[in-house]
Amino acid sequence: MNSAVLLVKQCGVDNYQWLRFGDSADNVQTGDSEALAQASAGQLDIAHIAATQEVSIRQVEFETHEKKILHQTIPYTLEDDLLDDVDQLHFALGPIDQQQVAVAWLKKEQLENWLAMLADQHLDVQYVVPELLLLPEQREGWTLLIDDDRWLLKSGPYQGFALEEANAGLALQLLLDESDQLPESLEVYAGNLDQAHVLNNIPELLRGMVDWREGDYWQLICTNEADTLLAACKRLDLLQGAYERKLPWRKWWQTWRVAAVLLLGTVIVQFVAGFSELKSLQNTNQDLRVEIEQIYRSVVPTGAVVNPEKQLSRKVRALEGGSGGGFINLLDKIAQVVSQTEGLTIHSLNYTEKQSEIRMTVIAPAFDNVETARANMEKQGLTAQLVGSSTEQGKTRARLRIRS
Repeated sequence: MNSAVLLVKQCGVDNYQWLRFGDSADNVQTGDSEALAQASAGQLDIAHIAATQEVSIRQVEFETHEKKILHQTIPYTLEDDLLDDVDQLHFALGPIDQQQVAVAWLKKEQLENWLAMLADQHLDVQYVVPELLLLPEQREGWTLLIDDDRWLLKSGPYQGFALEEANAGLALQLLLDESDQLPESLEVYAGNLDQAHVLNNIPELLRGMVDWREGDYWQLICTNEADTLLAACKRLDLLQGAYERKLPWRKWWQTWRVAAVLLLGTVIVQFVAGFSELKSLQNTNQDLRVEIEQIYRSVVPTGAVVNPEKQLSRKVRALEGGSGGGFINLLDKIAQVVSQTEGLTIHSLNYTEKQSEIRMTVIAPAFDNVETARANMEKQGLTAQLVGSSTEQGKTRARLRIRS
């Protein structure tokens, strides 16, 4: 529930009625713009009610290709039905339902006058909402509110009118003639007016559908929950395009300036402490880098040092290998074969990382032992190639090249 919003209705020149979202109709207040500003106290946003007689609203059909440019196309779609020039009107779009969009329009001059009068008192207007959207909606019926000399009818989510009593009866008859089906009921909020007088101005076809309800303008509005009112304000807010609401920096500063100053002081203290700690860590890091390079050089005496951690990791991974490759895996398989070959000993061993290859010299009692070892290496999935052999003092010396 957003209780930090005042719903404001203009009742004349510099005369307003207002009610905080969520309050009952008994809390409605009346006064000029200065009194309204005092009630707001700079802490509450304003939802200004755009009177129905000043705002036209309906659902308009559009083509699929227009969807992304509705703000440009809708005014000219409606142009033939408008009494005023398109350039003199302000258009606002609401929800889209399949190939229809809710549209409200009014004279730019009227909207600017409303905003200017409230701005003189530094009032923050957050929403300008069509009055029709604030009336409760009947799914299969109509709602008629008699507000002083106005007859305000809502016949659909985005349908209705506001007229003087003398013209309202005719308008109701025309609406009946154009409707595809009759409403199931007509809820009438007539306040203290004589019911017979009201019935005389209602088309005969509707009289039998009248459902009399108690309540005046604000009581009817307050049948909505605060969240429902807020949703109505957001559904079709007239503050769009050139009139889109600017962020209320001035109000925010007044509200949060003490907290902002304290926060800024805390940030400065944290920055100084953080900077000192950063310098200390940088010095520690530099010492660690020197130590890491010294350790790296103890393992790899030659070659460029760019990133010793990654370079060492790369060498370890190369030694470990994968899928049967690498020095460790090769050596493990060779060791199994050597340990199982009688009399076979390793005289020397050299590993080439680039080719992932071991060159090995072995000594065996006879050449057959070497061949046996080589064959067993092949069975282990290795490629064992005899490079050369010789006989010395009754033993065979052989050189092997072994790969995964």
